[in-house]
Amino acid sequence: MKLLFSKSAKQEYDILKADAPHTAERVKSILKDTLVHPETGAGIPTRLDGIYVGLWQRLYAPAHVILYSFDSEAVTVVSIGARDAALQKVQLESYNPKDEKDVMDLMSGNRGKDGEPKVGFSGITERRISCLE
Repeated sequence: MKLLFSKSAKQEYDILKADAPHTAERVKSILKDTLVHPETGAGIPTRLDGIYVGLWQRLYAPAHVILYSFDSEAVTVVSIGARDAALQKVQLESYNPKDEKDVMDLMSGNRGKDGEPKVGFSGITERRISCLE
């Protein structure tokens, strides 16, 4: 499994290495553990919910977290730092019913034999998670 960083998470990690090497080693150890088993292990892995569905957090110090997502190929570190600040750096984009209707209206001329659009949203619950750069 690969370990990927958002641009800002990499910067946060580099600052930790320079300013707090012991803490950076703790983060590194937790990230190694995360690559082996992303849902269990060191740092009390916790699946986030609500608007942060798809993200996980692990504690590396009291009230300081590593925010990440993962799939079968990679763990992506989205943010590192004090929990509230780390969450504020996460940008969430979700589709809503108005977005779906607008797209369906645009595609009204592109319909199959059954009258349904040939292309569209896979659902209004789709969510993309990225980090503010």
